[in-house]
Amino acid sequence: MNTMIASAGKVPKKPVDLVAFYATTVAVIGFGIAIVAAGQLPDDRFGLLLFAVLAAISELGSVELFPSSRSSRVSVSGIVAISSLLLFGPWAGALVHMCSGLVTVIPNTLLTRLPEEGRASWFRRASFNTGMYIIAATLAGWTFLLLGGTPGQIISPRNVIPTVAAATVDTLANIAILIGVLSIQTGRSVQSIWKKDFRWSAPISIVGGIIGGGVLAMAYEGYGVLGLAIFFVPVLSIGYSFRLYVNNSKSYVTRLQALNQDLERTNLQLFKTLAAVIDAYDMYTYGHSTQVAVYCSAIAEKMNLSPEDRDTLLKAALVHDIGKVGISDTIIRKPGPLTDEEYNIVKRHPDIGAKIVGQMSGLHAVVPLVRHHHERWDGRGYPDGLQGEEIPLGARILSLADTVDTLCSDRPYRAIRSFKAVLEEIKRCSGTQFDPQVVEAFLKVAEEKGRDFFKNSAALVDLSLSSHSEALGDDWGYTASRGTPLQ
Repeated sequence: MNTMIASAGKVPKKPVDLVAFYATTVAVIGFGIAIVAAGQLPDDRFGLLLFAVLAAISELGSVELFPSSRSSRVSVSGIVAISSLLLFGPWAGALVHMCSGLVTVIPNTLLTRLPEEGRASWFRRASFNTGMYIIAATLAGWTFLLLGGTPGQIISPRNVIPTVAAATVDTLANIAILIGVLSIQTGRSVQSIWKKDFRWSAPISIVGGIIGGGVLAMAYEGYGVLGLAIFFVPVLSIGYSFRLYVNNSKSYVTRLQALNQDLERTNLQLFKTLAAVIDAYDMYTYGHSTQVAVYCSAIAEKMNLSPEDRDTLLKAALVHDIGKVGISDTIIRKPGPLTDEEYNIVKRHPDIGAKIVGQMSGLHAVVPLVRHHHERWDGRGYPDGLQGEEIPLGARILSLADTVDTLCSDRPYRAIRSFKAVLEEIKRCSGTQFDPQVVEAFLKVAEEKGRDFFKNSAALVDLSLSSHSEALGDDWGYTASRGTPLQ
């Protein structure tokens, strides 16, 4: 049972040529193996042709999964490929799986009726799928041989462990290749893709390959074409069972996904409102949290953080100063410099904020960013004196963004700094207060976006969000157009 790539969607902020290079490499390797395999045909060429046809038929019955899954179809053609390599050897398995890969364009393009905009061409999809299938089947076949398996002797007890290993390798190799291209396309981490799209299906695919592939091979070995015809029906029934399950569940799951997206948008709006409330608590920092989120967004994008990490950082930026509500307003709103005693009180706000956020369900990933956004790279920060990479990456980014907005903004006891002076200060603190890698990313942002990107958040700022990254499902399109640019 194999999962395939159905489309190569738009790639926000990712190098499209890298996706093309990856897909082309897989296709070239696969077809190179196919050329070698074509010179290693088994004696039973009719049987090989028969299994190739059955694999193609199985692929045509592949099952479409849910809209949010970019690995959008599941096929049982891998079972046929496993049985063919058990009977005829690894080269035969590669050729059989090649046939199923070549017909993937039919269910992906002609039957799905999805819009072509933003999708890879049908040729690229079919080439990638075919190459992926061939590579996975070849690795599975050679695993079978290396572990002592003997093609054509299915009933032999010596073939049990090699068969289990072959089915496992076929499934995992298929998934590994596919996760690679999905990670490049979407920017999601390998772990995230595995958990969401494959963790539930991998065991089913492996067991299906072991049982289905073994039974189908034994049927052909023992009873020829008649046995294959009889036992191929249960294999097709696996795909049909998937189809029934998906069709019965799709409406519910699709609606649940839509509701979850609505909830995410509502939560983001709540964070924006909460940020405004926090900033309003201190008249000198109005708009500060929103502007910090702007800078965090740009730095995170430059550092290629995953969408999940960017979303966590966004939320942390909006509420990073929530602990100030636990500090006396006479200290928070003091128009002049703080005394040492007052400053020590203010230094409690990360700890207070972390405790507040920690009581909110589903925001546990935000807690360490809020708690540690005043830690320093050299270990002289607070509240815990963490040093270097002990500090969460999101907190390191938040620390720099927080400082940048403070330097860029008016205070009654300090004049605003020039754009050049802000950059020089950040450079000076690289390796002491800030992570050098975060500083490097920030300087690239400053060079690309220019001084107009940096605002005086003490002035009136635009608190609206514009979702320019809808394909990733996030809302990082902050604007601060009404803030006062630096000089």
